Amino acid sequence: MDIYQEFKKITGFELLTRQTNYLSDRIERKDSLFSQLAILYFTYPKKFKKLQQKVRDWLRKESSETIFALAGYIYYITEDFNKARKYFLKAISLNPDNLDNWIDLAFSLRHLGEYKISNGILFNYDYLIYYYKYLKLKGCCYSKLKKLVFLIAARAYNL
Repeated sequence: MDIYQEFKKITGFELLTRQTNYLSDRIERKDSLFSQLAILYFTYPKKFKKLQQKVRDWLRKESSETIFALAGYIYYITEDFNKARKYFLKAISLNPDNLDNWIDLAFSLRHLGEYKISNGILFNYDYLIYYYKYLKLKGCCYSKLKKLVFLIAARAYNL
């Protein structure tokens, strides 16, 4: 059974391939997976726990933006914000154009107390996406991304 079939069997709803939410789309969120998982967490905690265990296995089998975002959401909902940050960074690495990935990362960072970088992402993501791709930071470490965010924010606010 593949990951998508297994996901549906556990949760009762389909895991859709992550759609890219481009800046030009001008919408807040394209992906409804987070809200569906939150409902599952509160309504069917045993199913959520089973899904959480399966996601660990799936991460060993597949490295896709969808699976990384799913893992990020699972860890975010269970308040493991360090792991959520890790997987949202991986999702960004695969698709830096997806605004949802950046917003998810920013809120994970906010929960970790990293308000400056979180705000730097949320209020400058247009420049951040551009320079992330221009500088070819795909798969970069968090510290490089953090420096980029601070540089962009400093220039944007003439600091």
